[in-house]
Amino acid sequence: MIQKTNMNEELSTNNTTDNEEHSIRAEIGGRHAIYNASDVDLPLADLHDRIERLYAHIGQANSEVSIVLTTDDEIHELNKTWRGVDAPTDVLSFPMREGEPPEVAPTLPLGDIVISVDTATRYVDSCHHKTRLDETGPAPLTDTWSLLDELTFLVIHSTLHLLGHDHAEPDEERTMRTLEREWMTFLLTP
Repeated sequence: MIQKTNMNEELSTNNTTDNEEHSIRAEIGGRHAIYNASDVDLPLADLHDRIERLYAHIGQANSEVSIVLTTDDEIHELNKTWRGVDAPTDVLSFPMREGEPPEVAPTLPLGDIVISVDTATRYVDSCHHKTRLDETGPAPLTDTWSLLDELTFLVIHSTLHLLGHDHAEPDEERTMRTLEREWMTFLLTP
């Protein structure tokens, strides 16, 4: 969770304003909560099902995570505030615990994930992450790539950060790419 202010409190505050740009349009609660703060109608139930399957698969079914789907403008502000980067990004991870990777227990709150739907949509059009996943395996992962697939990938990537993984060094990056493909393959396999 964000250290200076709790993301859920921030969402509540934003939800009570008259500014439509900041309102939460839809949400799915529970241990793996999804908040849609974008103007895009998204397949939230399908995304939630994938997240539930993923977290069960990796032994985190009872962990807690909040996922906020927002705009480039909103993630730009968060990126500027929390990372000092004056630009939008695709996804931000706010782990509950900072520093060394925590001993992750299956019931701990992991943190918050913020995804830019605007950037995710552009990545679908360019097959940005699909191409990266295809390069890490012996064959293409899938023939098509939807917004649901891209959002799922970004949740996987961010979850790896919440679990203490990073991609600053080549060996760390290889580990993350391998897990991203493994987990995405699991979720795309009927």
